[in-house]
Amino acid sequence: MTSLREYVSRYDRGRRGLAIAGAYALLVLLVAAYVEISTRMAADSQGLEGIYLFIVTAPSSWLVMLLPVADVLPSEVYLALLVGVGLLQAWVVWLLTRGRRVAHHPRQPG
Repeated sequence: MTSLREYVSRYDRGRRGLAIAGAYALLVLLVAAYVEISTRMAADSQGLEGIYLFIVTAPSSWLVMLLPVADVLPSEVYLALLVGVGLLQAWVVWLLTRGRRVAHHPRQPG
């Protein structure tokens, strides 16, 4: 099984790509946690905290908003759908920022 360090070293800009995509994925997860906690804890919350998640996951969240399932799905499922779209975007960012595959990547002992 390859380690994350070994996998990232296969690409010429792998470390930078991982930092960018990982930071974006972490941001999506933190904003989703904030939205979930703030809507559950505050009794007078109107759920407007979800706008932050729409902003962070844009432009894919715009496509999700156009789906006719927004009124049918429970809010937890819709939140999970937005988080999934955000993590999919993080994967695309990884693909775009990692660079080309190095023909010969150094193998570290141990």
